[in-house]
Amino acid sequence: MIFTTSRTIRSLALVFLGAIVAGCSGGDELPRQPVSGTIRLGGSPLPSGFINFEPAAGQATGGGAVITDGSYSLPRDTGLVPGAYRISISSPSNAGGPGGDAPGSAGSMMQEAIPARYNSQSELTAEVTDGGDNTFDFDLEP
Repeated sequence: MIFTTSRTIRSLALVFLGAIVAGCSGGDELPRQPVSGTIRLGGSPLPSGFINFEPAAGQATGGGAVITDGSYSLPRDTGLVPGAYRISISSPSNAGGPGGDAPGSAGSMMQEAIPARYNSQSELTAEVTDGGDNTFDFDLEP
C-alpha cells in the first residue's frame, strides 16, 4: 500500500499526539501502568515504527510509542490506564524517492511495511491491568 507523505505525516502526527497527550498528563491522578513489548515481522524484530494504543469506548486515555529494534516502552508516567485497547502498528519507509514540494504536489511516496490488518484495519487488542505485567508482544506475518 502506498501513501503520500502528507497522509503518512498525518498518521504519524496522530500517534505522536497521543504520546504527547499522555506525556503532558504525567503526574495526574490516573492509575497509569507501564507498558512494553516486542514487535516482530516475519520472525525478525521490526527495525523501526510506531505502536498506538487506542482506548475502547468510555476510556479517556490512549498512547503510543516508537518501536526501535523490535522493542517499545511506555513508562508509568506516560503509561496507559487499565482497560481494553485496539492496537495499530505502523512502519512507513520511503519507497518512491523525492517528489515535488510545491503546494498540492504528491511529495515523497511512502510505503507501509506492515499489512493493513495490523494498522488501518487492525483487530489487534490488549488488556492493560492494574499492577499486571502489561507486556504485549506481537508476532506479525508479512
